[in-house]
Amino acid sequence: MNPQSRNRRVRRELEELLREGLLEPAIHQKLRERYPTEGWDWRSLGRWFLIFGAISVMAGLAILGRTLFEFTLPKLAVALGVAMVASLGGGQWLKRTRPLLVWTGLSLELLGGLLLIGLTFTLGTIYSTGSGNWPALLLIDLALLLGLGYALRNVLLLVLSAVVFFSWFGGFTGYASGWGAYWFGMNYPLRFLMAAIVMIAVAVIHQQSEAGPLARYRGFCKVWLSAGLFFAEMALWLLALFGNFDQASDWWYRSSAAERVLFNGLWAGLNVALVWLGARWAMRMLTGYGATFLVIQIYTLFFAHLAEPLGLLPSLLIAGGGALALTFWLEQQRRGTGIR
Repeated sequence: MNPQSRNRRVRRELEELLREGLLEPAIHQKLRERYPTEGWDWRSLGRWFLIFGAISVMAGLAILGRTLFEFTLPKLAVALGVAMVASLGGGQWLKRTRPLLVWTGLSLELLGGLLLIGLTFTLGTIYSTGSGNWPALLLIDLALLLGLGYALRNVLLLVLSAVVFFSWFGGFTGYASGWGAYWFGMNYPLRFLMAAIVMIAVAVIHQQSEAGPLARYRGFCKVWLSAGLFFAEMALWLLALFGNFDQASDWWYRSSAAERVLFNGLWAGLNVALVWLGARWAMRMLTGYGATFLVIQIYTLFFAHLAEPLGLLPSLLIAGGGALALTFWLEQQRRGTGIR
């Protein structure tokens, strides 16, 4: 194991001990400084290239097959099924026989999950009853992908499950409302906020259980937590701008100022809490979400309420100057703390 990988592993263990209250913050900081992680993370970059390469190769093969062979939906379904089984089987084989290519195996299994989605939609088209209920296909995919993610212990499939859930939940609320569309990417944002709370609760339970019955799935809690925080942030962003637009009877939902102030307060409170908890528990994910969406909220409020009265030029100067000042300040903080 190279020094960078070893140091990153030690730092993750130290952060885990700090979160569990087994290590004092001062001692944690001293120990953390002994294991620097400077340098470019080539392994992380390589993982993304593997995922991109696998998807690109399959897309190229699909285009080639369509060019050389007569296209029919049943043939496409058979091809997708064979490719899916081959990808999942190949991923398992690599993980068992080639430990150094474990991320290649995980990427192949992710490709199998994407092929599964394509297969279900192809079968849905073949056996369509005319209902147009496409979210039901995503619900089937969600159940299968969650099962595969845990059965194969593949965190990438769990990430894909989170994306599918986002698509299914929004599509289902739009379909059930009779709108027949996935309006603005998220329908009923307050429902997304409730779903986010459930996902964060699952993440907490998961994290507490990963030292015991869920030890095989260590790290899965981060996916649940990240997905829950993302859904909560996006929902509160829309709620802060438009209120709880849960009615489609009018062209545009007319929210009151008090409603928007309430959701803006909730959004700001969440992000301040995330920054504080991230610093307290040494969890960069929480700090990153909180700081990023605090900046987004400030800019959203500025352009929604101040930019038009100020005019285009002053607004751009203020927004650009603020971004530059924030960048310089963050760079000074990075140099002062030695973070790279």
